[in-house]
Amino acid sequence: MATKSTDPNRDNLDDYGVERVRQDEPGAIDKYREKWPWFDHVMRMQERYSEQVGNQFAAGITYFSVLSLFPILMLVFSIVAMVLAGDQELLNRVVDKVSQSGGGKMSETLSEVIHQAVDQRGSVFSIGLLLALWTGLGWMAHLRMGASAMWKVSGSAKSFLSGKIKDFIGLIGLLVAFIIAFAITAIGNSGLTMRILETLHLEQVPGIRILTFAVALVVALIANYLVFVWLIAYLPRTKTDRPSVFRAAIIGAVAFEVFKQFATIFFSNALSNPAGAAFGPIIGIMVLMYFVWRIVLYCSAWAATTERSLAQATPEAPPAAVIHVRYDAR
Repeated sequence: MATKSTDPNRDNLDDYGVERVRQDEPGAIDKYREKWPWFDHVMRMQERYSEQVGNQFAAGITYFSVLSLFPILMLVFSIVAMVLAGDQELLNRVVDKVSQSGGGKMSETLSEVIHQAVDQRGSVFSIGLLLALWTGLGWMAHLRMGASAMWKVSGSAKSFLSGKIKDFIGLIGLLVAFIIAFAITAIGNSGLTMRILETLHLEQVPGIRILTFAVALVVALIANYLVFVWLIAYLPRTKTDRPSVFRAAIIGAVAFEVFKQFATIFFSNALSNPAGAAFGPIIGIMVLMYFVWRIVLYCSAWAATTERSLAQATPEAPPAAVIHVRYDAR
């Protein structure tokens, strides 16, 4: 007796193991995702960033960044005051420069502020150090939590003490990296390079300005690349795929340089008028920080959604099965 085979046709199985008579017609975006692998990767990055609420993480990290900025500046000023207190000649030169820049009551007020900072350097240093550690470690913890979310791993440290030590090391590395990266761009956009060329009598060489700008840009991009390699690889509390990190850092380096150039233009224009000098810097810092952290989180999402990273990721556990028993009364 012949029986009809009930085995499914393997060619008609979809991704979920369901046999379909015909394939559903894909949408326009799905067609392009199937056609262009790079576009599919971009969409995976955007989906990961949206699912893990990247904008909210960027906003929260910006808040903690600005919050920790003032204690860090207090700490820096106290260290400068300690240096001035040990060198009376240097202190006198600084006071003279400040007096020349101001006029009348303004110069007297600034000179008094400098002397008070020198006299109270010990207390300012102690308070600044404690506040900088407290706010800085919170800043780094939230930054690592946001980067870890892009990899779909927990952002909490397994050990409180070791986590704080790693966050402290990361905070120092982050500050040093950003200072170097912004300093290179600021020097490249300042008149320092032209003064060096004038000193060397090279300012009349044809195309020398374009060449110096190109060299400064390349150096800045290299510095940005190293910063983003460190950020994308170090911030997530998980093992990251190094080739994916290296490629994501290239995207971050270019985007970061664009925003640094924008920030240089913004601050130079904002500080040229009294209203901008009063409110421009803090608003500019907040906007700049927000976009910088968005770039970092987007690059982390890009690195986390490469085929290599997805293949190495631990699959999520399925939700627990819920069995409902229904009794029929007859």
